[in-house]
Amino acid sequence: MAKKKIKVYKIVIGCVCLFCGLMCLMPLLYMLATSLSGRDAIAMGKVAFWPVDFTFDNYVYVMKDRAFYTAFRVSVVRTALALVVQLCLVIMASYPISLSSRRFHARGFYTWVFLIAVLFSGGLIPTYLTVLKTGIINTIWALILPGAVPLYYVILMQNFMKSIPDEISESAAIDGAGHFRIMSQIILPLSRVSIATISLFILVGNWNAWYDGMLYINEQVKWPLQTYLRTVVIKVDPSANMDFESFAARLAAEGADTAKIFIALLPILIIYPFAQKHFVKGIVLGSVKG
Repeated sequence: MAKKKIKVYKIVIGCVCLFCGLMCLMPLLYMLATSLSGRDAIAMGKVAFWPVDFTFDNYVYVMKDRAFYTAFRVSVVRTALALVVQLCLVIMASYPISLSSRRFHARGFYTWVFLIAVLFSGGLIPTYLTVLKTGIINTIWALILPGAVPLYYVILMQNFMKSIPDEISESAAIDGAGHFRIMSQIILPLSRVSIATISLFILVGNWNAWYDGMLYINEQVKWPLQTYLRTVVIKVDPSANMDFESFAARLAAEGADTAKIFIALLPILIIYPFAQKHFVKGIVLGSVKG
């Protein structure tokens, strides 16, 4: 009887998970179907989750759009730079506060500083004025430096480092190793899973960011991809007076717009399946020891 209850429970959980997965996939399937459908079929509202009048014309059009690939290049450069800068700073901030109070006496003070900074930010206007006064407005560094030390990632990383036995680093210190050597040759190799997790967070966060591009970048040619896509998606004001021809033309252009959005999704769709195991394992291991 107990085994039968367990099987029913597993079936119910499996059905719920399948339903949630399908609900998440539906928008993606709709975008893919729309991007592969003909303009007339899109304008007439015939497309659902399967292409109608199958064609690659929308992707051919996107390949000729210089603005899209300029924004794509900006996002690639921004994400690569952010990965290097943020990951290095997260590691250097996490290592000291992962040490015991005996080895780093100011550990408690800096931990509280980080926690307070996580809970209370400086605000949008002070942050903008700070970026403005540093002279990096309208440069790619305005997209990277304001969030160069993501404190939430620092807390995750230091929790993982604290789970590494202290005896390992203390033995290296007795043999004459300094903090930099201990961190680079002992702690970091043992923290590969956590580093992979934080790297995934940084990649996804910076690739999907759009608001900072709209806030700090004044020239459209310097916009990251998601900021550019926002202008592509938000084109039609439903309350505005628009004749039928203009509205039909806008619907026909939806195929090219969805093609742009789908191409923007591809890097994350390609990377995430390979990094998912590190993501799950890193979160679990980072919570073993407080």
